[in-house]
Amino acid sequence: MSKRPSASGIERWIASTERRVQRSGKTSGAMLSCRFDFGIDEIWTACTDAEQLRKWFGSVSGDLRESGTVKMDVGAPCSICSKILVCEPPHHLLVTWEYGEVLPDEVDQVELRLNTEGDKTLVELEHRSCAKGDWWFGAGSGWEFALIKLRVTLEGGDPLSLSVEEIDQALGQIWTSAGSA
Repeated sequence: MSKRPSASGIERWIASTERRVQRSGKTSGAMLSCRFDFGIDEIWTACTDAEQLRKWFGSVSGDLRESGTVKMDVGAPCSICSKILVCEPPHHLLVTWEYGEVLPDEVDQVELRLNTEGDKTLVELEHRSCAKGDWWFGAGSGWEFALIKLRVTLEGGDPLSLSVEEIDQALGQIWTSAGSA
Protein backbone atom coordinates (compact mmCIF):
# COMPACT_ATOMS: atom_id res chain seq x y z
CA MET A 1 0.00 0.00 0.00
CA SER A 2 1.41 3.36 -1.04
CA LYS A 3 1.73 6.16 1.51
CA ARG A 4 -0.30 9.29 0.76
CA PRO A 5 1.24 12.55 2.01
CA SER A 6 -0.86 14.33 4.59
CA ALA A 7 -2.12 17.87 4.30
CA SER A 8 0.01 18.75 7.33
CA GLY A 9 3.07 17.37 5.48
CA ILE A 10 2.40 19.75 2.59
CA GLU A 11 1.86 22.63 5.03
CA ARG A 12 5.22 21.83 6.69
CA TRP A 13 6.87 21.80 3.24
CA ILE A 14 5.41 25.19 2.39
CA ALA A 15 6.48 26.67 5.74
CA SER A 16 10.01 25.26 5.51
CA THR A 17 10.75 26.30 1.92
CA GLU A 18 12.30 29.64 1.00
CA ARG A 19 11.27 31.12 -2.31
CA ARG A 20 11.93 34.38 -4.07
CA VAL A 21 11.87 36.09 -7.43
CA GLN A 22 15.07 37.92 -8.27
CA ARG A 23 15.47 40.40 -11.13
CA SER A 24 18.73 41.55 -12.69
CA GLY A 25 18.70 43.48 -15.96
CA LYS A 26 16.72 41.52 -18.57
CA THR A 27 16.93 38.30 -16.56
CA SER A 28 14.78 37.19 -13.67
CA GLY A 29 14.92 34.04 -11.59
CA ALA A 30 12.49 31.91 -9.60
CA MET A 31 14.51 30.55 -6.67
CA LEU A 32 13.75 27.77 -4.19
CA SER A 33 15.70 26.63 -1.16
CA CYS A 34 14.73 23.68 1.05
CA ARG A 35 16.27 20.96 3.20
CA PHE A 36 15.78 17.26 2.62
CA ASP A 37 16.27 14.61 5.31
CA PHE A 38 18.30 12.54 2.85
CA GLY A 39 21.98 12.39 1.96
CA ILE A 40 23.40 14.34 -0.94
CA ASP A 41 24.15 11.23 -3.02
CA GLU A 42 20.54 10.06 -2.77
CA ILE A 43 19.24 13.48 -3.88
CA TRP A 44 21.81 13.70 -6.70
CA THR A 45 20.87 10.27 -8.04
CA ALA A 46 17.16 11.08 -7.87
CA CYS A 47 17.82 14.23 -9.95
CA THR A 48 20.25 12.79 -12.52
CA ASP A 49 19.28 9.15 -13.13
CA ALA A 50 16.64 8.55 -15.84
CA GLU A 51 14.90 5.76 -13.89
CA GLN A 52 14.77 7.85 -10.71
CA LEU A 53 13.54 10.94 -12.60
CA ARG A 54 10.72 8.90 -14.12
CA LYS A 55 9.35 8.20 -10.62
CA TRP A 56 8.79 11.84 -9.66
CA PHE A 57 9.51 14.18 -12.58
CA GLY A 58 8.84 12.69 -16.01
CA SER A 59 10.19 10.56 -18.79
CA VAL A 60 13.77 11.47 -19.74
CA SER A 61 15.78 10.35 -22.74
CA GLY A 62 19.11 11.36 -24.23
CA ASP A 63 22.67 11.75 -23.10
CA LEU A 64 22.68 12.37 -19.32
CA ARG A 65 26.21 13.76 -19.02
CA GLU A 66 27.92 17.13 -19.37
CA SER A 67 27.45 18.57 -22.90
CA GLY A 68 24.73 15.96 -23.55
CA THR A 69 21.24 16.81 -24.79
CA VAL A 70 18.18 15.52 -22.99
CA LYS A 71 14.46 15.47 -23.87
CA MET A 72 11.89 15.41 -21.09
CA ASP A 73 8.20 14.65 -21.15
CA VAL A 74 6.68 16.08 -18.00
CA GLY A 75 3.07 15.88 -19.16
CA ALA A 76 3.02 19.39 -20.66
CA PRO A 77 1.86 20.08 -24.24
CA CYS A 78 5.49 20.34 -25.45
CA SER A 79 8.54 18.29 -24.56
CA ILE A 80 11.41 20.08 -22.89
CA CYS A 81 14.84 20.02 -24.47
CA SER A 82 17.89 20.62 -22.29
CA LYS A 83 21.62 20.74 -22.85
CA ILE A 84 23.69 19.86 -19.81
CA LEU A 85 26.11 22.78 -19.40
CA VAL A 86 27.68 21.82 -16.05
CA CYS A 87 27.56 18.49 -14.23
CA GLU A 88 29.69 18.31 -11.06
CA PRO A 89 28.43 15.34 -9.01
CA PRO A 90 27.01 15.51 -6.42
CA HIS A 91 26.84 19.28 -6.00
CA HIS A 92 26.07 21.23 -9.15
CA LEU A 93 23.96 20.82 -12.28
CA LEU A 94 23.26 23.57 -14.81
CA VAL A 95 21.08 22.95 -17.87
CA THR A 96 19.37 24.92 -20.58
CA TRP A 97 15.57 24.76 -20.59
CA GLU A 98 13.78 25.03 -23.92
CA TYR A 99 10.02 24.67 -23.95
CA GLY A 100 8.53 24.95 -27.41
CA GLU A 101 9.95 27.27 -30.02
CA VAL A 102 12.29 29.94 -28.59
CA LEU A 103 15.03 32.13 -30.01
CA PRO A 104 18.60 31.12 -29.03
CA ASP A 105 19.04 34.19 -26.79
CA GLU A 106 15.75 33.41 -25.00
CA VAL A 107 16.68 29.94 -23.77
CA ASP A 108 16.16 29.59 -20.02
CA GLN A 109 18.62 28.01 -17.59
CA VAL A 110 17.91 25.83 -14.58
CA GLU A 111 20.55 25.45 -11.90
CA LEU A 112 20.54 22.86 -9.12
CA ARG A 113 22.94 23.21 -6.19
CA LEU A 114 23.19 20.59 -3.43
CA ASN A 115 25.08 21.07 -0.17
CA THR A 116 25.56 18.68 2.72
CA GLU A 117 24.32 19.82 6.14
CA GLY A 118 25.14 16.92 8.46
CA ASP A 119 22.95 14.04 7.32
CA LYS A 120 20.60 16.40 5.44
CA THR A 121 20.91 18.11 2.07
CA LEU A 122 20.22 21.74 1.25
CA VAL A 123 18.61 21.86 -2.19
CA GLU A 124 18.75 25.16 -4.07
CA LEU A 125 17.05 25.41 -7.44
CA GLU A 126 16.96 28.48 -9.66
CA HIS A 127 15.16 28.88 -12.98
CA ARG A 128 16.44 31.94 -14.89
CA SER A 129 14.73 33.48 -17.90
CA CYS A 130 14.66 36.56 -20.10
CA ALA A 131 10.94 36.06 -20.70
CA LYS A 132 8.69 39.01 -20.05
CA GLY A 133 5.62 38.97 -17.85
CA ASP A 134 4.92 36.71 -14.92
CA TRP A 135 6.69 33.60 -16.30
CA TRP A 136 8.22 32.98 -12.85
CA PHE A 137 4.76 32.25 -11.44
CA GLY A 138 4.45 28.99 -13.42
CA ALA A 139 8.14 28.14 -13.22
CA GLY A 140 8.37 28.73 -9.47
CA SER A 141 5.22 26.83 -8.55
CA GLY A 142 6.03 24.12 -11.13
CA TRP A 143 9.51 23.50 -9.74
CA GLU A 144 8.22 23.61 -6.19
CA PHE A 145 5.57 21.02 -7.01
CA ALA A 146 8.29 18.86 -8.60
CA LEU A 147 10.41 19.08 -5.43
CA ILE A 148 7.40 18.15 -3.31
CA LYS A 149 6.96 15.07 -5.52
CA LEU A 150 10.68 14.29 -5.10
CA ARG A 151 10.36 14.42 -1.32
CA VAL A 152 7.25 12.23 -1.34
CA THR A 153 9.06 9.70 -3.56
CA LEU A 154 12.15 9.62 -1.34
CA GLU A 155 9.92 9.12 1.72
CA GLY A 156 8.40 6.04 0.06
CA GLY A 157 5.12 7.70 -0.90
CA ASP A 158 3.33 7.94 -4.21
CA PRO A 159 3.68 11.36 -5.87
CA LEU A 160 0.63 10.57 -8.03
CA SER A 161 -1.51 10.62 -4.87
CA LEU A 162 -0.84 14.33 -4.32
CA SER A 163 -3.80 16.65 -4.78
CA VAL A 164 -2.70 18.77 -7.74
CA GLU A 165 -5.56 21.24 -7.21
CA GLU A 166 -4.83 21.70 -3.49
CA ILE A 167 -1.11 22.21 -4.04
CA ASP A 168 -1.62 24.49 -7.07
CA GLN A 169 -3.95 26.68 -5.05
CA ALA A 170 -1.50 26.98 -2.13
CA LEU A 171 1.56 27.52 -4.32
CA GLY A 172 -0.22 29.99 -6.59
CA GLN A 173 -0.91 32.33 -3.68
CA ILE A 174 2.65 31.99 -2.39
CA TRP A 175 4.31 32.64 -5.76
CA THR A 176 2.03 35.61 -6.44
CA SER A 177 3.32 37.12 -3.20
CA ALA A 178 6.95 36.20 -4.02
CA GLY A 179 6.75 37.98 -7.37
CA SER A 180 5.28 41.16 -5.94
CA ALA A 181 7.82 41.45 -3.12
